[in-house]
Amino acid sequence: MMKLSSMMKVVETVDNEWRSPLAEEILSRWHYDEGTVYFFRASANFLFTFQREGKPYFLRFNDSSERDIKVIEAELRIVAYLKEHTLNVVQPVLSRNEKYIEIVETKWGTYHCVVFEGLQGQHYELDELTEVQIYQWGQALGELHATLKNMPDHLLENRPSWKERFKIAKEVIPASELFAHQELERLQSWAERLPLVKENVGLIHYDFELDNVLFEKEKMHMLDFDDSTSHWFIADIIYALRDVGEFDSNSPIVREFIRGYKSKTELDENILKEADKFERMHKLNSFAMLIRTVDIIESEDDPEWLLNLRNKLVGYIEEYRQSFEAIEMNIDKD
Repeated sequence: MMKLSSMMKVVETVDNEWRSPLAEEILSRWHYDEGTVYFFRASANFLFTFQREGKPYFLRFNDSSERDIKVIEAELRIVAYLKEHTLNVVQPVLSRNEKYIEIVETKWGTYHCVVFEGLQGQHYELDELTEVQIYQWGQALGELHATLKNMPDHLLENRPSWKERFKIAKEVIPASELFAHQELERLQSWAERLPLVKENVGLIHYDFELDNVLFEKEKMHMLDFDDSTSHWFIADIIYALRDVGEFDSNSPIVREFIRGYKSKTELDENILKEADKFERMHKLNSFAMLIRTVDIIESEDDPEWLLNLRNKLVGYIEEYRQSFEAIEMNIDKD
């Protein structure tokens, strides 16, 4: 998630009809139907919907301080590779200047901007999925991993890795967060002991939850590769199934997802026994991300949406903080 200070600058340009002069200024670099540009969401990126000749598209952009352009270029090379290998992955659209990425300087700041095509299909909530759809979801991730396992190594350049995520967490988490740093040291030591073999480690999506897949009959479409990371493939399964709750390989949903996954690629089931460590790793990285995100002091002058969001994120930070303390206390008892 981006810093709240970055988010506030852009969201404050959005009016009561969900329109933004900033988004329209950025989209002047592309062709679009006037009057169709609307705010969609702000999280890791700003996302606006629009139409071009009646067809749906998405504008995605970031403050230049949030995401380096080389990281975005690497992401787009990966999605192009996946398309070449017949996966249904959302693709970028060239601007009027024949560029996939536009650097746009505005009075609100400088932004790195990409337009993506809209895709057919439907999003579902976890409790709406049939057994067949859970299988398809796992199958789609298995097919993605099977393709990524054969991806040329040079496409990993300028993409983050699990090691870099530990490094960032160590830099971002304040020294006063003693329990978090102790958890970081434990997990880093554990991760460095795991076997780093090509069958188990490579580029993963990192956020293959249901809001990043679309179901279209027998087809699955994949979105949002901006967090793709060099990691253990098993982590992608565990992180995709976060909404199921604590990872349990005996859960009917988990079993069906993995059955679909294994229909497309191999899975080292021994590493599944380490699921709790991968969950803890994700919590630690999420904690660091939230510490970075909440970069403004609460003020009575803040808009209500910002006050509510900040309070929600601070609540998550406290939950993570307590979980690290509980782990430390349990270790002391042992």
